[in-house]
Amino acid sequence: MALRDPVQARVVIVRRFYVPPGSINGDAVTLRNREAHHAAVVLRLRPGEKVIIVDGSRAEHIVELTEVTRREVTGRVVKRRPGSAIPVELVLVQSVAKGAKMDDVIRMGTELGVAAFIPVLTKRTVAEGKGRTERWRRIAVQAAKQSHRTDAPSVADPVPFAGAIERVAGTGLVLILWEGERTRTIGHALREAPASARVIVIVGPEGGFEPDEIEEAVARGAQAVSLGPLVLRTETAGAAAVSMVLYELTLRPA
Repeated sequence: MALRDPVQARVVIVRRFYVPPGSINGDAVTLRNREAHHAAVVLRLRPGEKVIIVDGSRAEHIVELTEVTRREVTGRVVKRRPGSAIPVELVLVQSVAKGAKMDDVIRMGTELGVAAFIPVLTKRTVAEGKGRTERWRRIAVQAAKQSHRTDAPSVADPVPFAGAIERVAGTGLVLILWEGERTRTIGHALREAPASARVIVIVGPEGGFEPDEIEEAVARGAQAVSLGPLVLRTETAGAAAVSMVLYELTLRPA
């Protein structure tokens, strides 16, 4: 966030930080661990400076710092204001992609407004994502800061395909992307379905879903849909689908 100082005629950059729920007690705020180190050592903030703190409550807290050390930063809330919010809850069930591709999925999805990521292991999944969940969560937090979100999305540990389907079945409009679907597009599904405050998008691995995985998902209430005539990479498909959902449900003129 940038504020203009009318006296100094300069732009003042206000830094954003994320804290776990419970870190704001009345007007008192505490930053610890990675966020405290970033404030004290990387940004070299000093007492008296103001920052924006968000704690997942969908509000922004303007905080004046009172004490700054590399292990702990404290401050007091001087102003609260509502943050921006997307009127639909987006969940991305993403087959774990190789290497940095999954990092890109988390970053782009966070910037677009995904509320929760469920990494999934399918029959054709090559990467397992072992030990990478904490990295993905850090990427989500950084992307949330960049896009001025007032919440950071949750990132679950990788689960088998059947477990992911069990988790999302019956919780909203569930759409599974499949290149084998030739007629029903994601647009058709979104326009024809009853209004839903929660949309779950399921994306397959580099090699695509096995037919029996599609059958399993559909049997549990998912709709198989197409994104169009072209086959997208796994790291592209989720971002494309989420963008389409947002347009259809929040941006398309009535």
